[in-house]
Amino acid sequence: MRRILIALSLCLLLSGCGMKDIDKRFYVVTTGIDWSGNPQKPYRISVRLAITSAKVESGSSKTQIVTIDAPSIAEGVRHLKSFVDKELEFGHCRVFILGKELLQNGPPGSMSWFARRRDIQLVSYFAVGDPDALSVLKVQPQSERYPGNALFLTFGKEGTESPYITTTYLFDMVRRHFEMGLDPVLPVIRPKEKTYEVDRVLLMDKKKSRLILTPEETQLYNMTANKATKSEMKMSRGADRVVLTVNYVRSKIDVGQGDIPLVTMKVKIRGFLEESPPDLLEKDWHGLERELGKHFSGQVEELLYKIRDAGVDPYGFGLHYLASYFGGKKDYERWVEAYSKVRFKVVTEVKITGAGVVR
Repeated sequence: MRRILIALSLCLLLSGCGMKDIDKRFYVVTTGIDWSGNPQKPYRISVRLAITSAKVESGSSKTQIVTIDAPSIAEGVRHLKSFVDKELEFGHCRVFILGKELLQNGPPGSMSWFARRRDIQLVSYFAVGDPDALSVLKVQPQSERYPGNALFLTFGKEGTESPYITTTYLFDMVRRHFEMGLDPVLPVIRPKEKTYEVDRVLLMDKKKSRLILTPEETQLYNMTANKATKSEMKMSRGADRVVLTVNYVRSKIDVGQGDIPLVTMKVKIRGFLEESPPDLLEKDWHGLERELGKHFSGQVEELLYKIRDAGVDPYGFGLHYLASYFGGKKDYERWVEAYSKVRFKVVTEVKITGAGVVR
């Protein structure tokens, strides 16, 4: 009898299950952080909440957006809970968008909130919203089958695969923010009616944004830095246009030592001619390969000097330098001083495999 009374007393002390049912949760699918312009509450936090529905077809996704200005991201998220009737769940939030103006004013220290939250996946996608993150969140693509699906397919390469799209994960964003000799790169999302345009990248140093590449420059960057296949090489030859579809690309970087280091980039490209004048290959196959290689090398060199003059290093040339010569903090400081004078040399080897299914 005594044992039974003790057992009953222990049962009274036990609390109920803390797990909330799915119908009592709001799943956040996209989060946007903007610059509010108010120094007291500089962060405008917006979350796109999925409204569950049994209907799954194109254009059937339903969402709700709530926004708040706050002194920090953590405080804003806590306060947002009072705006809704369900618990906010970030476990399914795979897209985080930072406003363009936020990065121009410098990323705050509380941005580490993303990496500290245990319910935020390190493989989440990070991007920049132009003109702001809230504008991107408000877009409702007609092709979206369920909330957030459009951006998931864009960056996850489960849907479209484009050489103009750069994918940045949370773990890589954090790594580039703290790693010496390697700077962050973020894709730029621009809303356009009921869809998105993702064909540019924003380059930043450890503090703020420095440069936005054009679509053509973005493709060159993805080819040389991310081995982006399904890309293209374009060149005018007289009145004609030559287009090479790239199905293989590899690049190798060598950083020389000296007062003015020489960075050599060797690129190997293979592909087939998707568009060209008739009988072009029969006239001078190898000459065309050399022309394409020389043209591509000139474009990449021009891009590298533009990036160097902006004071950013998305390729990680500084990291290559430190790894090649076992450098420490003093060597890195020497590299930073020399980076503005670095010279580049790009050598491209192009191999044309054919002219497609016709000749």
